Amino acid sequence: MTVQKQRASADGHPMPKKRKPSLVANLAMLIAFLGIIFLGFVVYVFGDEREVSELEGRELTQRPEISVDGVLSGEYIETFESYANDQVFQRDRWMTVNGMVQKNVLRQRMNNGIFALSSGMLLEPSGSVNDFAGFEQPFTSFSNEMKEADIPVYFASAPSKSAFAKNQGLTPEYIRSNENVSRENLNTVMEKSGLNVIDLYEGLSSETMEDIYFYNDHHWNIHGAYNGYEQIVQTLQETYPELDIVNKDQFESTTLEAPYHGSYARKVSLPYVVKNDYLEYWEPKNGFSTEVCVEKTECGREVLDRQVLKEKGQFADSYMAFMGGNYSELTIEQKDPKNDTHLLVLKDSYANPLLGLLGESVGKLSVLDVRYTEGKIDVAEYAKENDVDGVLFIHNDRINGMLDFYKESL
Repeated sequence: MTVQKQRASADGHPMPKKRKPSLVANLAMLIAFLGIIFLGFVVYVFGDEREVSELEGRELTQRPEISVDGVLSGEYIETFESYANDQVFQRDRWMTVNGMVQKNVLRQRMNNGIFALSSGMLLEPSGSVNDFAGFEQPFTSFSNEMKEADIPVYFASAPSKSAFAKNQGLTPEYIRSNENVSRENLNTVMEKSGLNVIDLYEGLSSETMEDIYFYNDHHWNIHGAYNGYEQIVQTLQETYPELDIVNKDQFESTTLEAPYHGSYARKVSLPYVVKNDYLEYWEPKNGFSTEVCVEKTECGREVLDRQVLKEKGQFADSYMAFMGGNYSELTIEQKDPKNDTHLLVLKDSYANPLLGLLGESVGKLSVLDVRYTEGKIDVAEYAKENDVDGVLFIHNDRINGMLDFYKESL
């Protein structure tokens, strides 16, 4: 009689027999795999390709053209991967479902880099510290050139939402957030470079976060912008006493009826939106006294884009109503000048709602956004050629990404 020995493991215990996958299980896996490939092929060939994602507020990668050079260099494969990810079937719906699972099932307050405070306010905290050392050389060079031309230079530093929350003690200790340190470094570098720093946090610090920032966007609202405007003009009055501050009671406030889902809401999807934002804008009761020229061609415009105010889409970027967005160059000039002061403003999008207010105080503003001038402009030469009385930078404290632009322009 033959005795069949059972295999033993290293510790002497019998090893369990391995079960072979059943034919049905293998067949099901194969069908599922082929189904996914087939669905992807169908979507690729017949699916609707979108140019823009309203949810994410950005342009989507389009189908690349195949070429021998593109394939050999790897560029085609890289672009195709981005295209396949951007044009995936029902992408926006999948993002929303993912947001629901992250928030309601996994109970995560952090998603895609965005953190939700207990109030529902969305932030994008950063644990890294930026020393802004690279800014010193170009800004010092620019400051020295302006001193020779007797043109004062100011740097208005607005706190980002995360920096404000950190300084106010609103960010939990387990969330690494060093924006306040980075902010101090930025202001120190600008002072060392010879600029007159206007720290806008000083005036904003007594306000509640909910009053001056949007819940679901990275920008401040019109109330925060007005607070910044007051501080800037108060500082400028020491050099330009002819400037007046327009009081709040001289403006008429209007709030849009449709909710405004800002940049952070689009990044983590609507399940993380606890409280809706509604865009509020102000107009002088007697109407704006200014006229806007965009890039020296489109003139006669207002500081408010009325067309944007009419947009009804769920993800309409209502913040674009302020100045109509960002442009390489524009001027804001009073039609019946209250003074002949001419300031050159260099800015990011934080300045947009503030510019409409500042235009009511300053006779003429020339505005540059170096992200869009593409290095084609020498700011110092521009200031001298246009005979400006002063230069004013208006930025939030997350401008580390603008270093290369300023290196090219200053």
